[in-house]
Amino acid sequence: MHPERIVRQTPRKVSHAGRLVFLLSLCLYLTTAGGSMATDIMTYEVTKSIVERGSVAMSYDVFGMAAHRGVDGRYYAPYGIGHALYGVPFYLAGTTAERLAGLDVGKADAVGKASLAIGNAVAAAASVWLAFWFAWRLFGAIRPAILTALSLGFATMLWPYSKFGFSAPLATLCVLAGVYGVWVGVRHARLGMLVAGGVGIGCALLVRHELVLTAVPATVWLALEYRSRWRQFFQSAALVAAPIGAAVLVTAYYNFVRFGNPIDTGYLRDDTAGFGSIWLGAWGLLVSPGGSVFLYSPLLIVGAVAITELSRADRRTAILFGGVVLTLFCFYASLFHWEGERSYGPRYLLPLLPFLCLPLGAWFARPCGEFRRRAAIAGLICSAAVQVPGVLVDFSKVGHTPEVGYRSIEARRWDWDSAALVLNTQAAIRTVPLNVRYLSGAEPRPEVKVAEGRARDFSSQFAFSLDFWWMYLFHLRIISAPAAIVLVGLLLGLAAACAGQLRRLSIADG
Repeated sequence: MHPERIVRQTPRKVSHAGRLVFLLSLCLYLTTAGGSMATDIMTYEVTKSIVERGSVAMSYDVFGMAAHRGVDGRYYAPYGIGHALYGVPFYLAGTTAERLAGLDVGKADAVGKASLAIGNAVAAAASVWLAFWFAWRLFGAIRPAILTALSLGFATMLWPYSKFGFSAPLATLCVLAGVYGVWVGVRHARLGMLVAGGVGIGCALLVRHELVLTAVPATVWLALEYRSRWRQFFQSAALVAAPIGAAVLVTAYYNFVRFGNPIDTGYLRDDTAGFGSIWLGAWGLLVSPGGSVFLYSPLLIVGAVAITELSRADRRTAILFGGVVLTLFCFYASLFHWEGERSYGPRYLLPLLPFLCLPLGAWFARPCGEFRRRAAIAGLICSAAVQVPGVLVDFSKVGHTPEVGYRSIEARRWDWDSAALVLNTQAAIRTVPLNVRYLSGAEPRPEVKVAEGRARDFSSQFAFSLDFWWMYLFHLRIISAPAAIVLVGLLLGLAAACAGQLRRLSIADG
């Protein structure tokens, strides 16, 4: 696992494989993108306000909560500024395209919101690309690096969440970038990568405040790597800490300007954002029908075993990975809303997924043993299948229709018939053949009701549709069925070409 053990390969060949992994992931994510902001409307409002008014205040009280009222009487999102800033170029691209094309897509903000959601497809694809490089650094071979990266991309919850406006994919990218930068900076003696690692963790803080906790296992790992070489430890720790410290100051200033308190993000006065029993949360995140990380990403069961084996080959790296996983798991288990609410699986846990997938690289390598390799492949296939219902239909639509009815939080957590996996699977079984008939012309498209004002039930009006942007455009009669099929065919054709080249690189590597 150490740098000196890495097999010498042409940097050009490895870089080419990394680009193909990114392009393949992006093509598939764009093909299956839906464009829903789900419950993250406040981020959209902040991004829109930054672009159109030069302010971080929202234009209205989105959720009707006094806790979001700032010292100046305006309303502010309790989230970090990072996701809203990241969304600016995507918002600009979407609104510019809408203006130039003269599109009228449902509600006035539909294209802007969809554009921000597309930003998450880019962040998710970048996470897959970075996982490829991390796996290659760990195992020194292209084939296991490709399989490890694609496992993260399409056999975990990262795939469904690449479709929505939640900050989880961007948070995953930032945490992965932070840990990767620190690891490479130490193992390859690259001071610039240590700074980059600090930037990654700092950006993670700006996206979700609690992700600064990943600095703790990173610091412990630095101490283990340097052992008694304290001068080197403090020098390296300072390089990592500087960008994190800058992010802390930005966050403190941002909080003070909005709420008059450098440590008040807006959650301190929010009764809905509290802590509960860590034991109940941990149990729910492990075994509940609505929030089990192993149910919604079964591959992680194999990954948990693989990380114990990694500890025998590279104990300190296993401690780093395990430390990140344990730190984030314990924090989110302690929250009252540990499952994330209105989610396809526990979305808060997305940033820890890479660190349970990366150890699988050893199992994907041919010398690892036939049983382990087959177990890893079987886990990949099974876990990818679990993602399909979450990709085909949007739980924020199909889980809240009149047919389903209101389900309490406890029911969505603990009852199988109210769990997202079950509801999405049932909806997909109904929706797929129905939409095939719509596309083929065997059945006329249903009329879509016009949304009025800020009605958030606009998304539920499309509960009959597959959760793909091209299907929405088809149902809105903006594009024809042949045009929708051609668009999808172009993206899938490009993805197939990338997959073919990756297969050839894998064979050559083997």
